Amino acid sequence: MDAGTKMPDLLIVVASAVSITVGVIAASTQDQDTASVITDLEERLARAWVNKDRSFIEAVLASDWTVTDSSGRILTKEQVLEETFSSAERLIDTMAVDDIRVRVLGPVVAVATGRTRATGGYTGQRASVALRFTDIFHLREGRWQVVASQGTTITP
Repeated sequence: MDAGTKMPDLLIVVASAVSITVGVIAASTQDQDTASVITDLEERLARAWVNKDRSFIEAVLASDWTVTDSSGRILTKEQVLEETFSSAERLIDTMAVDDIRVRVLGPVVAVATGRTRATGGYTGQRASVALRFTDIFHLREGRWQVVASQGTTITP
């Protein structure tokens, strides 16, 4: 191969390397954007439970959402909403999430893990709880929704 043939080959290799690098940077930026959106949704969900913002909660939880609670029960969206909003005896006074980590698993799936701390009461009994959570998000019709959740109580 002479110098005239090697130059086009070298340009192809360099151009390929540049396009791969640009693709990785674009994917990384997109992953960071997705992680920001998911983190924001987690924080807004915590506020929505305290403020009893049922419409926001219903929009973020997919219609087929389920949660596995710390006792191992699997609850549907309808069950959780009924338990939360049907009784004036159940109150969530404070809720905060932190230590949120988001892993973007592709263009339409992300997993968020973190910690929730909440205080509230039920039938006059006060309680505080801290738990670790996992939420699986799926991008549906242009918006991120939680399709499954799991919570594990942090023992004091």
